[in-house]
Amino acid sequence: MTGANWGGIFPVLVTPFGADGSINESRYKALIDEAITNGAQGIVAAGSTGEFYALTTAERARLYKLTVDHVAKRVPVLAGVADLRVEDVLEACQSAIAAGCAGGMILPPIYAMPSPREIVAFFEYISRNTSLPLMLYNSPRRAGVDITPALVEQLSALPTVVAIKDSSGLITQVTELVQRVGNRIRVFVGYETMIVPARAVGAHGVVAMAHQIAGPLIRDYWDKALTGDKALDALGRDVFAFYRCFQSGAYYAAIKETMSQLGRDAGGPRLPLLPLAAEQKAAIAKIIAESGLARWANA
Repeated sequence: MTGANWGGIFPVLVTPFGADGSINESRYKALIDEAITNGAQGIVAAGSTGEFYALTTAERARLYKLTVDHVAKRVPVLAGVADLRVEDVLEACQSAIAAGCAGGMILPPIYAMPSPREIVAFFEYISRNTSLPLMLYNSPRRAGVDITPALVEQLSALPTVVAIKDSSGLITQVTELVQRVGNRIRVFVGYETMIVPARAVGAHGVVAMAHQIAGPLIRDYWDKALTGDKALDALGRDVFAFYRCFQSGAYYAAIKETMSQLGRDAGGPRLPLLPLAAEQKAAIAKIIAESGLARWANA
């Protein structure tokens, strides 16, 4: 498949929940607008940071449509379409198509820990049964399996595979991906802390988490990554400080807590995650204070 020229910063938005546990649609729309204002070149709805695993299929379908409608063609919208059952993955793909999404971001089968042969068979089956352009999502820590560069090269021949998000955290793996498939599909990294080395080896984009909290910081870091600008060191220290905040608890709960402390409240997480404990909140507050991160939330 051709024509998916995705690149740059694609924030994967949190799903804001109200006090009654329902999706806070007005807050979500505000996050979309802020992201685009701050230079996002795509939006990912109901990804891991969006707690897709805690949403019903109807809520995910609603979130896809809400995102596409509110974005109003300003940037591409990708839908998180990962799930446990193949049939549920395909249902999510169909909902994404119906909503008008530009593509879907898809993990290998969750929990099953398939072999390389089974990973290929899974993606072949999905590709045969949906027209949705797909961004493969390699997250070895979450999925329990690694979509290696050799496997990605094999999968890049599928007609609907147009991109790969690699969250291995290994610059050697990202480099090999660019070398093997960078001329055929778009290569994204899954952490803003990898922007500088990833751009240096030719990666096309980042699926971002901190951008929705500190958009000007991530935009500046991306733009300056290949320039050798002296400001990169200071920008990088702040990017890494945000990620230390995220590591103070379960990532998706800690991201929301960091947002809350910086005046960008998106509610708490849904079960199975809990709001952070007092000592975890204090750890985030300490990082924010010591690193002066509040200036980015107010930029």
